[in-house]
Amino acid sequence: MIEKRKLQVFVSSTYIDLKEERQAAVQAILTAGHIPAGMELFSAGDQSQMDVIKRWIDDSDVFLLILGRRYGSIEPSSNKSYTHLEYEYALKQNKAHFVIAIEQALFDQEIKNPEAKLNFEDLLSLQRFRSDACSGKNVAFWKNPGEVREKIKDSLFGDFSRREELTGWIRGDQAVNTEELARLAKENSELRKQVKDLSSKLANNQAIFDGLTYKDMYQNLNELKLDFDSYNPPIEKKPQKILQEISTAFGDSEVSFLHCFWSMRNLFGRPNLSWYLYQSILEDILKFGLFEFEKNNEGNRTYIKLSECGRNFLNCLIKDKKNNLDANKFALSKEDSIQIPIISGIL
Repeated sequence: MIEKRKLQVFVSSTYIDLKEERQAAVQAILTAGHIPAGMELFSAGDQSQMDVIKRWIDDSDVFLLILGRRYGSIEPSSNKSYTHLEYEYALKQNKAHFVIAIEQALFDQEIKNPEAKLNFEDLLSLQRFRSDACSGKNVAFWKNPGEVREKIKDSLFGDFSRREELTGWIRGDQAVNTEELARLAKENSELRKQVKDLSSKLANNQAIFDGLTYKDMYQNLNELKLDFDSYNPPIEKKPQKILQEISTAFGDSEVSFLHCFWSMRNLFGRPNLSWYLYQSILEDILKFGLFEFEKNNEGNRTYIKLSECGRNFLNCLIKDKKNNLDANKFALSKEDSIQIPIISGIL
């Protein structure tokens, strides 16, 4: 809601000699859609009034200093002008600030004018104050009240209006409902916690598959052992060797359907490829929902494909084994798969 925000700008300057410039500053602040506040609300030279001014500076978002040809009324205990003290206080409070100073040539011309009747000590103090205030980044110079107005409008419409750290003020009917904001914050916190918990589960390979966790599915598949000697016709030697190497890479002593599933990972996703698996193995694995039968228009089984559950499990298995270099280098090719003989009637 930054675009509806109004910044409160505290205007600090000497008063009598800069009436036109202050008026121009107030007009510029109002034109920019912000709120002016300043010294004309108070009488200078009173310590209790200085305390009030400090509170106004505290409540303001931006401190604007207009420097002219006068140093201003002196505060006795510090021997500094009240304008100087306001500026130092604003800096101490880390207030966003900018300075609009009379051009150096006009300043020099004025202080050399014998009719100005400037106090020598005040002149030295003013020169030091001016030098310090004009050494910063946010400084502009003016020759007349019109330039004061333009310089302030440029600053407020530009840099300060875009600074998100400045709180500002908004209309009551545009304010955020605090109760609604609190509710949304709580809801956001709960959602973040849910996302964090889910991310933690996924990171720990705890994805869910039809009521089973990834680890449960992994364990159940690994319990289905393959006895090569019990199949007729026998499984070819090359696929046997690949499956045994995968088993070793997985840290297992016996070959299971888990290793068979892993060995065929590069063949999944080819709908025209029939899977040549023994019927007993196929029937055992189907109960886990990892495969589906694709049928033709006549209702006959044409090939086996991964189910959504199977794709999810494979994705987690790949993620689980991504750093296992031994496991990743072993996989069946299309030519290897057809060496595992078909049992009549499976497809």
